[in-house]
Amino acid sequence: MDARLDRIKAAFDALDTNANGYLEADDFDRLGRRIVRALDVADGSPKAQAMHAGCRRYWQGLVGVLDGDGDGRLSWEEYARVHEPTEYEDHVRPYADALTAICDRDDDGFVQHADFVRGMRAVGFPADNVEALFRAFDPQETGRVATSEWRTAIEEYFLARGTHAVGDTLV
Repeated sequence: MDARLDRIKAAFDALDTNANGYLEADDFDRLGRRIVRALDVADGSPKAQAMHAGCRRYWQGLVGVLDGDGDGRLSWEEYARVHEPTEYEDHVRPYADALTAICDRDDDGFVQHADFVRGMRAVGFPADNVEALFRAFDPQETGRVATSEWRTAIEEYFLARGTHAVGDTLV
């Protein structure tokens, strides 16, 4: 598998929240709930609602584009066809925006280390890989990451054609 497919496979595995080998609407509902709970955000708050809406939009976009057999769920083979630029912008960006916003607890444009870790662990990535990713974002050890830099890295994670994206540390 090339680096891009490794990244996509890691995302598939994280998004398959019940580990049944398929992505389904319930996986994205669970994902939203896990992130909201991990960051201890009130479910009715604007950030929580944006997170839930971002997860639903992500799912709807994916299944609408990739569900080749019309069964309402995505296999790895179906999901692996994703991640063209327009698909990202239309379907994944609201999720990425909501994830970075909910992790920016004080709305200062930065995500603190603990919130970054809680958010990424709730998404489903391994702790060691999340720590490595944070270090890649924060080489000066400031203890925080700019939300804009993180959003850009999420895009690169899915769209990078070559062998390097900062998100490679999640694989």
